Amino acid sequence: MRKCTFCFARSRIGRSADTKKSRHMSLENIHKVMDFLEKTNDCQLRLLGGEPTLHPEFNRIVKEGLERNFHVHIFSNCMMPDRVVNYLKTLPDKDVSILANVSAQESDTREMKERVERTLEQLGEKITVGITVPSPQFEYKFLFDMINKYKLRRRIRVGIAQPIVGTSNEFLRPSMYREVGTAIVKMALDSYAQDILIGFDCGLTLCMFSEMEIGTLAKKSEGFTMLCDPIIDIGPELDVWNCFPLSEVLNTKLDMFKTINEITAFYNKRLRPYRDFGCMVECASCVHLKHGICKGGCLAHAINSFNKLPPRTVDAI
Repeated sequence: MRKCTFCFARSRIGRSADTKKSRHMSLENIHKVMDFLEKTNDCQLRLLGGEPTLHPEFNRIVKEGLERNFHVHIFSNCMMPDRVVNYLKTLPDKDVSILANVSAQESDTREMKERVERTLEQLGEKITVGITVPSPQFEYKFLFDMINKYKLRRRIRVGIAQPIVGTSNEFLRPSMYREVGTAIVKMALDSYAQDILIGFDCGLTLCMFSEMEIGTLAKKSEGFTMLCDPIIDIGPELDVWNCFPLSEVLNTKLDMFKTINEITAFYNKRLRPYRDFGCMVECASCVHLKHGICKGGCLAHAINSFNKLPPRTVDAI
């Protein structure tokens, strides 16, 4: 199994892997999640991990999700078992989509790379590739060849590596944001020249880019966004957290809520005090943060800057 150095899920998966009980979500709990999403009128079933396709009942989960009229969206490193690739290949592109993080890792073996290539070849138009940027010097032109060779969707998701509250992982330091911003704009222009648009994950800041660069991104990408909102994740034992960078704090339980909107409101309220701090010292006096034009980057930076972290678990009150 690949262990990405920047992985948000690394510590949680490492911990849960110690017990057979929590390594994979049970079918019973998966059905509870589907029931919850149906009550919420959420039409998308998002499957992620770790590597979700390693779940022994993965094909059954996808099948049942489709039978319940969910669109199934899979977050994967594309090192999928053959049984999964063969099954997904039979499904219509409109029903199943895959976001493939193909950021190169030095530890990837030849066998790993060949497995990724087989998956891309078989599942082509279902796949959007993405990369996570851990430093200002990052490669991306290999994605153009990949998209063209395997006829993937002509989109690239770009995210920056974020810290995990209360633990350690490789992440992009805010002091490097401006340099990375310029590199992202160059990537957008190079991608546009290939008839490919880049889109953005959460945690970007306004000051990563000049006004001219923001104008370039508005025209040469899917649109410049600076999101940092709850992206609710549900763990194997139906524990709930705001997002993977915050997965080690403020965990609660799914059965304490009736809808996803209730969970989102809960986390917005609990995390509001951290919003004013942003990801760097300059954020404290930033007029764009004050007016809500910029979100101040990932909240994990602000929370980590305090001597005392929020509790590991909380009640939904």
